[in-house]
Amino acid sequence: MRKLIYIVTIICLSIPGLLLAQQTEMDNRQQFALAESEYQVGHIDSAIDMLNQHINTYSGTLKVSAYRLLALCSLAQDDLTNANKYVDLLLKEDPYYSISINDPERFAELIRNKKEGKTTLVTASQQAETLEEAPVPVTLITEEMIQAIGARNLKELLTTYVPGMTSVESASEYNVSMRGIYTASQQKILIMLNGVRLNSYTTNIATPDYGISLSKIKQIEILRGPSSSLYGNVALTAVVNIITKDGGDINGLQASYGMGSYGQYKADLLLGKRYMDTDILAWGSFYKSDGEKISISKENGWGPYPHDGSIIINGFNGKPSYDIGTTIKLKKINLLFNRHYSKMIEPYVFAGDVTNYDYDKYRKISGVKPGNGRTSTNAEISYQDHWQNLSFYLAAYLNIDNNMNYEVFGDVVDRTHPGYYNMFFKDSILVPQGMFTALNWDELTGGGQARISYTYSLSKGHGNIMAGLQYEVTSVYDTYTLYGDKFESIPCFYDKSEATITTGKEQSISSYLQLKHYFNSKFILNAGLRYDRKSRINNYKINALSPRVALIYLPNNKLSFKASYSKAFVDAPYFYRNNTSPSYKGSENLQSEYMHAIQLSATVHPTNRLTYDCNFYYNYLSNLIYYQVVPIPYINAGYLKTCGWENMLTYTSKRLITNLNFTYQHMLNHSNYTARDHTIDNIPSFSSNLVMRGLVLSKKQHNLWLNGSVCFYSKQNSPIQYLYQGFNNRVEDLKATTPARAIITAGLNYNHNQKLLINFTCYNLLNTHYNQNGSTFYPVPQESRSILGTITYTFNSK
Repeated sequence: MRKLIYIVTIICLSIPGLLLAQQTEMDNRQQFALAESEYQVGHIDSAIDMLNQHINTYSGTLKVSAYRLLALCSLAQDDLTNANKYVDLLLKEDPYYSISINDPERFAELIRNKKEGKTTLVTASQQAETLEEAPVPVTLITEEMIQAIGARNLKELLTTYVPGMTSVESASEYNVSMRGIYTASQQKILIMLNGVRLNSYTTNIATPDYGISLSKIKQIEILRGPSSSLYGNVALTAVVNIITKDGGDINGLQASYGMGSYGQYKADLLLGKRYMDTDILAWGSFYKSDGEKISISKENGWGPYPHDGSIIINGFNGKPSYDIGTTIKLKKINLLFNRHYSKMIEPYVFAGDVTNYDYDKYRKISGVKPGNGRTSTNAEISYQDHWQNLSFYLAAYLNIDNNMNYEVFGDVVDRTHPGYYNMFFKDSILVPQGMFTALNWDELTGGGQARISYTYSLSKGHGNIMAGLQYEVTSVYDTYTLYGDKFESIPCFYDKSEATITTGKEQSISSYLQLKHYFNSKFILNAGLRYDRKSRINNYKINALSPRVALIYLPNNKLSFKASYSKAFVDAPYFYRNNTSPSYKGSENLQSEYMHAIQLSATVHPTNRLTYDCNFYYNYLSNLIYYQVVPIPYINAGYLKTCGWENMLTYTSKRLITNLNFTYQHMLNHSNYTARDHTIDNIPSFSSNLVMRGLVLSKKQHNLWLNGSVCFYSKQNSPIQYLYQGFNNRVEDLKATTPARAIITAGLNYNHNQKLLINFTCYNLLNTHYNQNGSTFYPVPQESRSILGTITYTFNSK
């Protein structure tokens, strides 16, 4: 009874405060509506006075609307100085404001100029700032740039637009390298969705394939270089933050359907709406492809026992890739939910005997056929507010992953082979025909972070200080391993007590501090420090310190320079350290890998249409995890020193948009890394990408754009060897190379009244045939000429 009285008392005391807050919100809206009425009847000064009196009490979309109206009032008085000021404030409040048909052209032009010249960010140092003020080099990919190359997946976007990022081959999934650093999977680049981590917490992997749909993307911000000072583990070589559209950008329903060669089918659905202080976006996407089947003769096969057959490349079939999710912005609260899945068909069999296999013969396990698949569910709720010079941010998040590594050993396996199979199957009851294995595990990660920022003003200069705290715990709570033969039989099954990967928990706590100080309008100091402490499953403690310091010089609005030093780390994956299979045994105490980087950058804006960025970098990667087979398979025994020159040139006009980037990379020295002759294996020393988009028809509500891109890569070292050469010491050709190549893509976009969009793209137009190596150590044929057509229609709500 006493508890009930307490509860009733608290509720009664809270009601007046809630009613007062509601009344204040209603008053603010009435005041804004009155100011808007004054503007519409031409009482500009009166509208400005009313807005300036109350704008400090506004928040959320109401504050954005107030800044927009102030900018319109300034334009009505031909006061460009104040108009630019209010547009800057608007973009700081809403960095991704989208132009609507209700925006006057002069105002829309101001927004476009800001976005083309000095686009605001939120990822570089977790606060709104321009590209020039970001502490590290940043590449920005917009929705228009996605359309310009007819991009189908995140890998195509990153390797086309980001200097220094190139494609490398992986045995079972899409993989990319940043500045020549790569592993068997993409686990060195942190990929986020609206600031929420997408990388697995047990493998560090985030695959840039069809599990991350592109239709929901407003823009992507790529931080080039180590970024652990704010983002911690995995942000070793780069951070990719995907920013979704707002519901107001769609304002209704957008549906898309596409089909193309090799059995490609795709569909996307976007539903969005903004009302007052509420913005809702929901999306759903799926993609499937039978893949391109390439015949492999016995003479051209790999491994000790090649045979005639075929391989499948770029196959995503059976269970299609999908991506569903929603974002909800309710005043100061943001909600995000996302669930995505993808699995690529492996071209060759698993492990040492690199041979083709008959994919269709193998049974389904948990609804899927061979390949490494991952179903990931991400959810986050965050709250942000400000009071005078203080701003606050609180977030709680949850990640649930189901991982299925379904591997084929071969249609026919020689159990007398002195290498890999002898290790696993010497005393096995399995029949050496149609052999396969499946490792399944589930992981759950929960965490939260709190951040506070204080803006100050001194007699000489101003700035802000930000401090944050983050905690998270990861649990591998269920797992099983099975072995099968005869393509369908499963005679061997092991639950979590005997499974390949150990169940257990790991936790980490992190704190970080950042200072951004403006000495004056030209000099900025941006410095940060993060401390991570991680407790592993065996109670081993990892302590990592990640500093960053950048000096930025802005002599005028046409030039900017920055010099920075940063250090980052990526912890050895849980999967490596807690795997009981013979190929991982003894690796439980692997240490983290570290990256040091020095970067010197410059940006030039000769005109409002032309921008040139260049960046010189020096990277030192230490404590590299190296595979040596015996006596302990994985050890920390390597390092890599590289330098490079990255360039980006952008030209934008109403009828022509051009993006050019080119990169030169040079390996200085290394130990136990795949490199020789100052060149990293499977990485071109020189790469260049040119994307052009031209408006060839613009009549009333009809627009036709022609798009084209040329990706050029210099000759690269591509050594060919068996993956498990330590057992049989058989190497094919360590001096093999891949010739220089240029891949051309062309397409068109037809747009009618901003509602109907038709896209047609032909990839690898000249049908250039080439192979690519990577962590596979053997050549894998790449995609031939292919086409994809897509039709999109937007049903706007009234």
